[in-house]
Amino acid sequence: MLNIDDRTAYENNQIEFWSCDCVKEPKYMYCVDGEYGATLMDFWKNYNCFPLKVVHNFIEEADDVYDDNKMYKYRVDEVHSIHELENILDNVGWKLTFENFFITNSSKEIKFNILTENTLKGKVSVQHPVFELGPADTLTEVILHGSSFLVGTNNNNLSAKEKIKEIILS
Repeated sequence: MLNIDDRTAYENNQIEFWSCDCVKEPKYMYCVDGEYGATLMDFWKNYNCFPLKVVHNFIEEADDVYDDNKMYKYRVDEVHSIHELENILDNVGWKLTFENFFITNSSKEIKFNILTENTLKGKVSVQHPVFELGPADTLTEVILHGSSFLVGTNNNNLSAKEKIKEIILS
């Protein structure tokens, strides 16, 4: 089942990214609830605006979650086709459960702030991505253990949640 909420579904018409920031708030924001991984993939496949930047942590194996340098730091992979994006999601898609997985079509540099967060192991330094979206750029952030994602966009073609639904289902 696919459910899409826009800002009107939230108190004060506010949807915010959870684990990243944007230099300037996107014009349009949506919360998309769908099938784990597949709905996110359908959105980017049908939106078809390459190249994309995939921002995710350095974890490659389950034991890596205990390594702060792999868990709380990010790498940026650039992909130029749906095939390359499928390969990344096939290899690291299980990391969607960590809720720190981002995809953008912005060509602008991604910056990282360093924040201190309290974890079960104590205080750790965590990278916090900051995106700059141009006039037609879009950013997705995976939330709720991978079953949902937030869409922030300045693209006027995505000015209504029905447009997001059309893209996902096309």
